Amino acid sequence: MFSIQQFPNACVDFFNDTLQKVLCHQVSLAQVSQNLNQFLLMSGASLMKNVLEQLDTAIYESVKPTHRYRVKELRSRTLTTIWGDVTFKRKYYQDMQGSSYHYLLDEWLDLEKYAHIDPLCQATLAAHAANVSYSKAAELTAPQGISAQSVLHTIRKMGTIPNDAAAMPAPKPGIQQVYVEADEDHTAMQRTHNKQMKLITVYESKKEVGKGRRVLCGRRSFSGLEPPSALWPEVDRYIATVYGQGNTKPQVMIKGDAANWIQAGIHYVGYSHTVVDGYHISQYIRKIAGNGDSMPLYRALRDNDPKKFIKEVQKKYAHNPKRKKLIETGRQYILSNWDGIHETLTVPEAASSTEGHVSHILSERLSSRGMGWSPIGAEQMARMRTYVANGGNLVEYALTHCHRAEKQVLPDVDNTALQTSCKRHQLSYYTDIPSEAAHMPGREFQRTGGWMRLIEDSGYQHLM
Repeated sequence: MFSIQQFPNACVDFFNDTLQKVLCHQVSLAQVSQNLNQFLLMSGASLMKNVLEQLDTAIYESVKPTHRYRVKELRSRTLTTIWGDVTFKRKYYQDMQGSSYHYLLDEWLDLEKYAHIDPLCQATLAAHAANVSYSKAAELTAPQGISAQSVLHTIRKMGTIPNDAAAMPAPKPGIQQVYVEADEDHTAMQRTHNKQMKLITVYESKKEVGKGRRVLCGRRSFSGLEPPSALWPEVDRYIATVYGQGNTKPQVMIKGDAANWIQAGIHYVGYSHTVVDGYHISQYIRKIAGNGDSMPLYRALRDNDPKKFIKEVQKKYAHNPKRKKLIETGRQYILSNWDGIHETLTVPEAASSTEGHVSHILSERLSSRGMGWSPIGAEQMARMRTYVANGGNLVEYALTHCHRAEKQVLPDVDNTALQTSCKRHQLSYYTDIPSEAAHMPGREFQRTGGWMRLIEDSGYQHLM
């Protein structure tokens, strides 16, 4: 590991060595990239070590004249960063007024007492963990080993992200119709039975972006294990804030599988009604039809003719009595949700993609692989993925919240003395670069400063 003064020479040595090896066909482009990545990791760790130790020296020089703090010894500390492990030395002080002991550098940086992972590394761990397992997130974040348990502790420190954490869009008062798609993912728990992780998606319209492919405009998602009485009011507040600023409130169409918690949405979301998504309609129609023809059943639903539908169901009874239980289940479901099913089959805007939302936001991380969750772990993971789906930056959020709620009191250091000490430790610019060279006084004068500018530019005359 090199010092900060050696860094320019280290860059030059790496460049010259790489250039020679490539021209001699000793390394390939892949090896050049690999070597560059290792050099950057080493450089990042070295620069971090030098910055921290110079900060510690600057703090020492600012507190020394006050005689309040006495240095007891020099102690090392190691932090795991995205560049690798950084071991630096800082001074351990005794406060002569209160007889307490301090690491002034740690307190100035608000560095937790027993933390061994730096804040950026913690935030990156949390961001990776939203997509891959804890152990894989540790491998992707830092070159040195971080345990999966450390990733878990980082996420616990971050807390459960609220559904309204992502930036709210600008108000859109002119929209008359808003669509809501709701479904759940059956998430396996470690010590109890499966729990329903709910997902609600609000959007304005669907836009065609390719053959058979559409995207949702103004999409906003909400998730959680909470009961409907807690989750649906959040949706209602969002719709009222974004779409309810005009003279009229938008009509809300809630799409889902007619589960009780979805049907309860009409009691919390104003101007709303429910319809049944096409996936569950076809599922229950297939229960009735079996391997037979299902078109007569669909025609009865589209024609809004319950009597005709019941006659078709009775034909299925007579044709295959052994399937009576399945047929009865399908019949009861469709008759209980007749209006919502009829609207789905006759109104194009009622088409739903709820299963796709659940698959991409929840199932991909929570239930597609064999794993068991704690309730708090499942809730946090669902909210993390929902936050990203809403356009949030998980690294920035974690940098703000992966920290203790109670801030440390800054050490009693004279800021003026600290700034003076800081200036003494600042490095001068590499003045061989013309654009970074210090300008000669008087060069700005057009008539008399020409020769000065020529000297600065090594005799090169700029053409204007």
